[in-house]
Amino acid sequence: MPGETEDVAAGATIVRGSYTAGDVSTEWEAALKDGKPERIAEWRSYGDFGNANVVFGFHNGALMHYGEHGRRRGGQAGSMDGFRRIELNLSFSDGRFRDGFKTVDGIETEPSQAEIRAAQLQANAALERLAAARPAWQSAGQSTSFSIASVPERGPSAEARKLAGAGGEIVFRCSDTLHVVLGAAEDRLVVETRDRLPVTLRRQPSGARYDYFGAGWGAQRSGEEIRLEEASGRAFICRIVSAAPPPSALPPTAQ
Repeated sequence: MPGETEDVAAGATIVRGSYTAGDVSTEWEAALKDGKPERIAEWRSYGDFGNANVVFGFHNGALMHYGEHGRRRGGQAGSMDGFRRIELNLSFSDGRFRDGFKTVDGIETEPSQAEIRAAQLQANAALERLAAARPAWQSAGQSTSFSIASVPERGPSAEARKLAGAGGEIVFRCSDTLHVVLGAAEDRLVVETRDRLPVTLRRQPSGARYDYFGAGWGAQRSGEEIRLEEASGRAFICRIVSAAPPPSALPPTAQ
C-alpha cells in the first residue's frame, strides 16, 4: 500500500482476530504501541464476489490513512476473469478526509463521498473489534511478541439483513444477543434478538420522539451510536460493528 513504508510492527504488540459479517469473512491484525493502534490490516473474503486487503493507519487513535486493494465481481464487465481491480487510497487529518485517489482496472477516478464515509465507518468498526479483544491480549502480558485473540462475532441473520434491504447496510451491536441493522436507504431499522424473529422499525417524521419506531421498540441515532429502547423501559446503546460496502457495489468505469 502507498504510504505504508514504515515498519510499524517493529517493537509493537500484534493482536490478531477474525470476524464474519453476512457473507464476508475477515481475518485482521493490529499493531499497537503503548496500547494504541498504529495500523490495522484486514484480509477480507467476499466468497464468489472476490476479496480485498484493507489497511487502516492511525495516529493517537485518529484515522490517518485508508488503503484498499481488491478484486470484486459485479457491476459493469471487467477483465477477462470477470473481476474488477479496485485500488483506493485515502488520507485523513485528525479523522477528517484530506485527499486521495481511486483506480478501477488501472483507470484513475475520484473517490466518492460514500466511499470516504464507508472508510471512516469501517475504521470505527475495526477499533471497536480491537477494544472487544483488549481483555484477551492484555492478560497475555506480552509487549513485543504475538498475541492471538479470536473475537466471536455473532452478527444478524441473513433474514434481518434482507428486511433492512441487503446491500450497503450498517450493523450495530447492542449486546451479545441483540443487533440492529440499518438499511442503506436509512428508511428502516431491523432489530434482532437471539432466538427471536427480526422485527422492522420504520423511519419517523422529523420532530418525532424516535427516529425509528415499531414492534415495541423505539430508536434514536446519534452519529455512530443508536439508543434502542424497549417498551418495558430497558435501553441499550448500540455501536457500529460492520459497515463494509457490498462487494458488488462497484464504481462506474472512468471514461
